[in-house]
Amino acid sequence: MNTQRLIGFFIVFAALLASVSCNRVRSKPPAAQDFEPAIPDPISYVAGDITFKIADLERKINKSLGVVLVPEETFEGKKGEAWHIRVERTGPVRIHYANRKVSFSAPLQVWYTNPIGLRKIRKRRPLCALAVNFVSPLSIGSNWRLATRSRFENYHWIHKPTVQMLGIKIGVTKLAESILDKRKAEIEAAIDKAVHTELRLDRHVRKVWRDMQKPLRIAKKPEEIWIIPKPFSIAAAPVFGDEKRITVPLQIAFRVDTKVGPKPIVTELERLPRLLRRAKTPEASRLEVRAFIPFEDANRVLAKALEDQKIKLAGGKVKIKNATVYGGGRSLIVKTEVTGAVNGTLYFHGQPSYDTLNNTLEIKSLDFDVDTKERLFATADWLLHDHFRDSLQSVMVIPLRHQISELPEKIETAFARGGAGRKTTLNIDSFRLVPQRVVVRPEGVQVLIKVESKVAVRVKKL
Repeated sequence: MNTQRLIGFFIVFAALLASVSCNRVRSKPPAAQDFEPAIPDPISYVAGDITFKIADLERKINKSLGVVLVPEETFEGKKGEAWHIRVERTGPVRIHYANRKVSFSAPLQVWYTNPIGLRKIRKRRPLCALAVNFVSPLSIGSNWRLATRSRFENYHWIHKPTVQMLGIKIGVTKLAESILDKRKAEIEAAIDKAVHTELRLDRHVRKVWRDMQKPLRIAKKPEEIWIIPKPFSIAAAPVFGDEKRITVPLQIAFRVDTKVGPKPIVTELERLPRLLRRAKTPEASRLEVRAFIPFEDANRVLAKALEDQKIKLAGGKVKIKNATVYGGGRSLIVKTEVTGAVNGTLYFHGQPSYDTLNNTLEIKSLDFDVDTKERLFATADWLLHDHFRDSLQSVMVIPLRHQISELPEKIETAFARGGAGRKTTLNIDSFRLVPQRVVVRPEGVQVLIKVESKVAVRVKKL
């Protein structure tokens, strides 16, 4: 090979080498910047009502109250005679609710044993029959019991008080009134005890409390995403109602964890705490979810999205072999390994953004990093002006929920299938999401999402 041909060969080789090397880019990673402070762990609230049918309350009270309100006892008359008195309920207790007070009415029968009779074994006889009315404020105590303070309000005679002596009936209204006056506290206490014993809200709320701690899947693809509510307190506002039902407004305070991957295992549930009392609870729930997306999970999702992803450009095809997202202070850094028309490492920076329409975490305003841009100017400046950034940005989408609009229905379905759903129903209305903040952290991205909803719990059967 002569010298001229040898020089020509080296010129061609150098040109080929230059043509290859001009499309090879080895960018330096962007300089590290300070991160924003982490989002504090927010407190969420579920506001709901527990509603009882008055007919169910009547049934429970009558079952607990029994027939005998005042057992037989000796009552001394004005002349020292020993009257034996017994007070029984002869009909069901009826409940009426109005103006934050509950009224009880019931028919009573007072029996007596004649102290002046001639027989050694004296027969028990009816002294009188009357319909009595009690009134009481209705509240809920810290021990989860409905509480009443019944007060004897009025009565009317069904059968006026009479006693039979030597075959003659004698009116003894004042005596009967005296007996009732001394025994009305016992009758009031019997009614309050029946309410306290039978109407335990904790039996119903405990089912809701336990069920709401179960992990709830809100996304299936490309990765399973779970929220795990962690309730820690519950408060009640004053009871209200109408002629058919009584309602207890409740507010449950909790925090929420999010997990990506297989279903989390909850090994220990929080126990139902003592009830707090508030003058008022809000009608709407306030759910604030501090979702945390680790970069490890985000990169796994992106790897699936980028499988066999080839981008056609004016300068040729570019394949993204690998893309890694990590924190760069107040922005996200995307490191890409590419082959094809361009070979090497390209760095991008962008801002995390929560898309309220699709409910996904996206990287907006994606652009080449300064060092990458300078190296492309010298090697493949056409890449700066093509749609490579837009194509890359289109796959930089990390779903936080797949169908968040179905979340209320999922909660209701999970509730209905659980133990609490046998005696209670759960309705969720006015459900909407409002993104609050997106913060880049060294380990991942924090997203604070506010959820506003209305929750109602109705007791179907006590």
